Amino acid sequence: MKKIILVSILFLLSTMMSWAQELSSTKEIKIGLIMSLQLKEQLIDDTNLVAEPAIVNNVIPSLQFYEGALMATHHLKEGSVKFIIIDLGKDSTSAVTELQKPIYDTCDVYFAIVPSNNNVAFMKFIKRCKQPIISLNTLPQLMMKVNAGLWLATPSNLTQLRQFSNYMFNSDTTANFLILHRDDKKEEQLLNFIYTELDSLSGKTNKIVKYNFKVGTWEGLRLKLKSKKDNFIFVPTNDESFLTSIVELLASNNGNYNITLCGLPSWEGFESISPLALTGFKTTIFNGYFIDYNLASVKEFRQDYIDEYHADPIANSFIGYDMVNFVLQNLPAMKLNTDSIQSAYNCVSGQSFLFQRQNSGGCVENKFFNVLRYDTDRLIKLNK
Repeated sequence: MKKIILVSILFLLSTMMSWAQELSSTKEIKIGLIMSLQLKEQLIDDTNLVAEPAIVNNVIPSLQFYEGALMATHHLKEGSVKFIIIDLGKDSTSAVTELQKPIYDTCDVYFAIVPSNNNVAFMKFIKRCKQPIISLNTLPQLMMKVNAGLWLATPSNLTQLRQFSNYMFNSDTTANFLILHRDDKKEEQLLNFIYTELDSLSGKTNKIVKYNFKVGTWEGLRLKLKSKKDNFIFVPTNDESFLTSIVELLASNNGNYNITLCGLPSWEGFESISPLALTGFKTTIFNGYFIDYNLASVKEFRQDYIDEYHADPIANSFIGYDMVNFVLQNLPAMKLNTDSIQSAYNCVSGQSFLFQRQNSGGCVENKFFNVLRYDTDRLIKLNK
């Protein structure tokens, strides 16, 4: 795989700052890529000529995004696409330097993967650029509220949490809703956000129950459960050990209670908790980006990517392909500073695009998200 990645890096090095796909028409669209490709660092001198050249692993997400984006231009019937690389380099200093440089060659649209410690410089770049900039990262609410040129490829964490709370409540408005917590400051913010959302939906004071798992006991929790209703238990934690303790306690004392465990995207990466246990509690999480590898379109793209690059695509490869196709079909509307775009483009990943402006003068956010449920050895999508 390193050799294949090296081919792509050499290709980027040979062009350094730009690449053009010439097609039948003279119309050209410029797409900027603001991300760390570390072109100068990719080839490291090595006295051992037999050894493979060192590849910087943390550039692979950016590299595979670029490769997916490149594939999206292969079947264009007219026009040309030129990619312009703004290489953020290997550290914060180099990233700030690149973001502060004068913009001599303005692109029609930009894609950005900018580390969070460079958000201030990134925000200034957005204001200077005056062109749509699609961020693949989640960003602070402050940046979302004051940057009209900013587009988010996936919903912010709070938007997804709001959508998830709404989805779960409306899936069974008669259910018994509980939120477990443990006096953790980071978790308290999520707890209060979920509580506020569910409470406003229910319209009944005290219908939504908070339960402090740190000082409580199973007996105390049991008294909050309903034997004749579905019990939706929200656990807003990113702590695998804490979730493990809850799952183990519920598993050993569950009895006849019908429980649906509701959680966060980070749970998908937890390894110490049995998927069977999570399946047994109908564990449901949400995520802004989900690839169903059983989809025919996913299988086809995956094979095409392997044929092209001899490596398995990661999520960023799909994102690069789908986002560039979306831009090529909707760029005129994007440049008009529109407040809403719902694309008819059928994404190979199974995702969709429903871009809406957050508020007057604020960013445009893709409101499409996924509700996912554990099903033995995989996640299945619940929402359409």
